[in-house]
Amino acid sequence: MSLAAELNLDIPFSDLHHETVLNIVHTANTLAALGARLFRRFDLTEAQFNVLFSLKHKNVKITQSDLGKRLVVTRASITSVLDKLQEKALIERVIVSGNRRIHHVELTAKGRRLIDKIEPHYRQALQSVMSGLTEPECRELISLLERVRAKSRAE
Repeated sequence: MSLAAELNLDIPFSDLHHETVLNIVHTANTLAALGARLFRRFDLTEAQFNVLFSLKHKNVKITQSDLGKRLVVTRASITSVLDKLQEKALIERVIVSGNRRIHHVELTAKGRRLIDKIEPHYRQALQSVMSGLTEPECRELISLLERVRAKSRAE
């Protein structure tokens, strides 16, 4: 279904670039809502899931600041998310030797069990929602979106 039909617009889009951007935004919002429903079943927000997922799939110790940069959130936002996860005993902050202001963030055993439980549901949801695209189409979409992001950073 076209975006104009989904939004019940009386007048069709006259600007292809505007329609394209709105399609990207509307799709992102739809996917975020799908994720929110999934994560709510496990008493998590999307941001909390993203932290747990990032911590599970890291190769080196990561600081709170670096985690915030990876997730592209403000310092205050990452602090708030980590506070909530620490209250739930899903992560722990470990003081870096020689610098009490910097903390590494680690999954607790409880946090690892939870992300291990959620991840198959998350991956199944992704497979389901993306099943209408072939592998070459996914790669093309990734490439196109990378070009849009690169151009928007240059503006």
